[in-house]
Amino acid sequence: MTVDEELGRALAELSSTLTPQPDPYGRVLARYRRRRQRRLGGLALALVVSVGGTAFAVAGPARTTQPPPANSNESIAPVLAWSDKLLQSPPRGAVARDTSYVRQLSDLLLDAQRRGDFPNLTVPVNAVKVLFIDDVNDQRIALAAFVRAQPDPVTGWPSAAVWLVAEKGASAEKLASTGSVRGTSDALEPYESLAVDDPSGPGKAIHVAIAPAGCAFLTSPVLNGNAFQWASEPTGSYLIRTPQTQRPEWWRVNCGAVTRKITPGPGSLAAKPITDAQLATAMSRVRGDVTAQRARELVYQSAQSAGYRLTALPSVVWGGHVAGIPTGGSPTAGEPSVTNGQVTVLAAPAVDGSWVGEVTIEPDQPRSDSVISTGTSFTVPTDPTDPASVLAVPIDGDAAGGGDQQFLLVVTPVAATTVRVLRDGQEVARAPASGSGAALTVPRPTAGLVVTALDGSGRTLASAQVSDEGAQGTPETDAWNQE
Repeated sequence: MTVDEELGRALAELSSTLTPQPDPYGRVLARYRRRRQRRLGGLALALVVSVGGTAFAVAGPARTTQPPPANSNESIAPVLAWSDKLLQSPPRGAVARDTSYVRQLSDLLLDAQRRGDFPNLTVPVNAVKVLFIDDVNDQRIALAAFVRAQPDPVTGWPSAAVWLVAEKGASAEKLASTGSVRGTSDALEPYESLAVDDPSGPGKAIHVAIAPAGCAFLTSPVLNGNAFQWASEPTGSYLIRTPQTQRPEWWRVNCGAVTRKITPGPGSLAAKPITDAQLATAMSRVRGDVTAQRARELVYQSAQSAGYRLTALPSVVWGGHVAGIPTGGSPTAGEPSVTNGQVTVLAAPAVDGSWVGEVTIEPDQPRSDSVISTGTSFTVPTDPTDPASVLAVPIDGDAAGGGDQQFLLVVTPVAATTVRVLRDGQEVARAPASGSGAALTVPRPTAGLVVTALDGSGRTLASAQVSDEGAQGTPETDAWNQE
């Protein structure tokens, strides 16, 4: 996946309204990531994140004590501890064996920061430590941690992290220059990663990931309906993928007997724009009305966003125009609480055997915040692309019709004329269906509701429970917050 594709994937994820599962650690991460600083240099983008530890000055065995975070929070104490383990790890990478080079680079980076050469890192810094440095293809790549004199007054975190990229064999002076900076992050997380365009050709990229020393990377090819087949990486606590070695895969980090991270590797099943044959397959079971051009765009965007969480390209389930969609806007603030718009539903099989999907809403009237489209994601246990099936998806659960009501989009068999919603066998809502679709408001909670599609004679065509909110169908793990 190139950097442009990484950006597209990130934007696609941001364009959706997701409903996550309860996750205090995730909320802590999100708060502190708001002040994440990223800086593009040339065609490169550092994918770095913003919670974690600290840094010390020289590449020697001595340990440097880090300043505590300004706002201590017990829920992130283990994260800080693992970040410190990364900090205290010896530098990794082949070039890191040159200890004099590493020491010189650390000193140059500290001097440059104190001169004010790094506009995204202007606070007083006491020391710098190089954590990774290697020549990958034609580029020299390094990760350095900067320890602040005082924790950041806004985020409370004691250190920052900087990725550096220059030509292969670059001097320490060249690598420490501002032109080599590819990403600056508020803080050092236990797991850091980088994606940078590879100059060997268009559409090529290099990926680097690193964890604390003593941890080990394992990888598995993307499988369809089978268990992962994990194998240890020869580099141990760090991982490099070049255009020559990248493949559809998942990554795992074990620290001792505990798995701390599981994540899809870089890339997606849509490495290139969707072909006509792929589009025909994606549209082969569509219900409702979706233009081929819009379907092509959405299938590509969805596949890019989901990456190797999917085992096949998304299919277009349904499309149509829907009125009265909740927006979450506040009428008292001059914002519409509902909108009319074109809705498109996609779904794809996930690596855990479930199906995950996206609902994309394109309002008829431009939004005041210039957002082109919004949406939500869902998970169901069985294939929702079956034209004979029913799919019921909650839309914008925080905004629909008051605290006890939920807006529901229902995709039906083509012969359906009515949708009924039952709880414990009792009807709680009903709406007409046309064009293989219906929209209605139902009482919360949606768990336990059964949605039934009826034809004109009142015969039941299909039934299904309301889908789970959020794309849950992956084994992703982030357990750095555990002891």
